Amino acid sequence: MKKRLSIPIVLTFSIVLLTGFLNKTVYAEEGWNNDSGEWTYLDADNQSLKNVWKKSKDSWFYLSSDGKIKKNSIFRLGNAVYYVDEDGKMVQNSWIMIDKSKNQSDDFEEGWYFFGSNGKAFQRNNNSFKKEINEKKYIFSENGLMLTGWFDENGHSIDESMDGFAEGLYYAQEDGVLFTGQWLDYGEIDHGIGGSDLYSMVADRYYSDYEKLWIYFDVNSKKTYSKGERLIQKNIDGSTYGFDENGIMIPWWSKVATVSNADKSNPASSASAKYYSGYDGGVLLKNMWFWMYPSEHLSEIDYYDQECSWWHTDENGEVYRNRIRKIGGKNYAFDGIGRMQTGFVLFDGKSEFVAQYDVDAWESEDFKMGSLYGIEKSDLYLFAPDELNNGSMQIGKEIKVELSDGVFTFGFFSNGKAYGNRNQLQKKDEKYYINGLKLEADQDYGYGVVEIRKNDETYYQVVDSNGKIVKGDKKAVKDKDGGYLLIIKDKFTAWVGDDEKPRWRDGADGAGFYHYDKNNKENPFEGGLIAGYHTEPSIDELPSEERLNFKE
Repeated sequence: MKKRLSIPIVLTFSIVLLTGFLNKTVYAEEGWNNDSGEWTYLDADNQSLKNVWKKSKDSWFYLSSDGKIKKNSIFRLGNAVYYVDEDGKMVQNSWIMIDKSKNQSDDFEEGWYFFGSNGKAFQRNNNSFKKEINEKKYIFSENGLMLTGWFDENGHSIDESMDGFAEGLYYAQEDGVLFTGQWLDYGEIDHGIGGSDLYSMVADRYYSDYEKLWIYFDVNSKKTYSKGERLIQKNIDGSTYGFDENGIMIPWWSKVATVSNADKSNPASSASAKYYSGYDGGVLLKNMWFWMYPSEHLSEIDYYDQECSWWHTDENGEVYRNRIRKIGGKNYAFDGIGRMQTGFVLFDGKSEFVAQYDVDAWESEDFKMGSLYGIEKSDLYLFAPDELNNGSMQIGKEIKVELSDGVFTFGFFSNGKAYGNRNQLQKKDEKYYINGLKLEADQDYGYGVVEIRKNDETYYQVVDSNGKIVKGDKKAVKDKDGGYLLIIKDKFTAWVGDDEKPRWRDGADGAGFYHYDKNNKENPFEGGLIAGYHTEPSIDELPSEERLNFKE
């Protein structure tokens, strides 16, 4: 109780308080009596009063069961707890340290107690567990003992060996004062977590990686913390901070003190916003990333929902907006007001943001059919969906993306644009792509067919489960469904469900694939011609699961 050393806890009692009639012998008159050397109080019948409070001048004294003044003792009367000093005077508006070696009662724990103006100890009750003394807040037990450490939402102590900071909502150090409207560096506490293995789901980091462990308690003494896996932000002294599920401030957040040169709310603002870092003394952020929600002038919805995004400023402190920019050797996308975008992003060129889509919001069929709004007139890019830890542009021909109907392979040029951009089927390294999606056969079938429409011609090619074009001048491949796909001059011509593999021969109907029946010894080709060099391709029997991009 270092902060309470100045509080006087020894209260003296002067015999002067019992002046006047107390020095006189009273026989048939109610009042104080000291004939025996011990103060008692006689009623009108000359009987000593017992188990009752009596006042002398401005002080109250308690008469015990023997009628004498109770002294130097803490005791309970009904639901209330009182303390009388060595002269028997009721202690009021004072702190008292109960020392077990000196205290007369075993019913009270050793520690600090506070007795109010009515002499009653401050105790927990059903209405409130926080008590205010000299503009400071404390928590007391049912018996009036001042408590320290972590407390839950109902003010009950938490076992700190079980990571009290994670479970607790209120905190008081040894002086008992609840942290209120102030910061706590939990790593500086003797029982801090130091190199803890605890992990923050919201921040996606271990606390052992933190330089400081800052916790903030609001004006109601309550810890600020996220109630889910998405961080919460709070404005403190004009600046914005983020907190995880355990109430630890996320350290790589910067916070915004002011917004300058921002137009009124407009999803494609004509002027870039500027942000200043209150955490760094209010300096303008230059060439920096920061995570926050926009001002209400930029986006009212995100402002009131406190929907956070990543932003990045240039050398003048203006946020990048409406463009794809290279930062630290990687490219990132920013919308019309400057929010970094992740997932599938559409741009008209590199300087006109069109739309953003979460990767799991669409099925593979949407890319094949071009169902995404704006995709036919805009360039499609992919930015890493891990918003908190990455968000950079993805390039390459074997990018795995988890859509709503499974994991699929996408391809993107070195400039970030999708293979098969703007609904245009594209062949790349002997594979076909449409809006970035590689057309691959279903693993359960092994082969699939791609429809190619070029100028006024429509033809078909077979691809395997890796998307590779299956070529051949006269080739028959068997799918896992038991059917055969027939290929002539690298192009698909027909699918048949024959038990035996069709054979190529120069028959009566010309050169081509013929049905073959090994059980027909006299004429195994009696089934006739299926497809030849000059026949039109037949897709009627092709299973729907093997039609990879067919248009209706």
